[in-house]
Amino acid sequence: MADDLYTRYQQASDTWRTHSSSCEPCRAGQHCPAGAPLYRRLADLQDAYLRRLRSRGENR
Repeated sequence: MADDLYTRYQQASDTWRTHSSSCEPCRAGQHCPAGAPLYRRLADLQDAYLRRLRSRGENR
């Protein structure tokens, strides 16, 4: 079975990149109303994924 957290993280990244490529405020770091939740989701999933990687490394 595919890694669901990783899959969600990558999908959020793709969604964010697609949005920010055509949104000037988001490219400038001033997230628009539509872009702010997309960026937050990406950041939250990235944090969760990195935490999991770190915890797996500590268990080895």
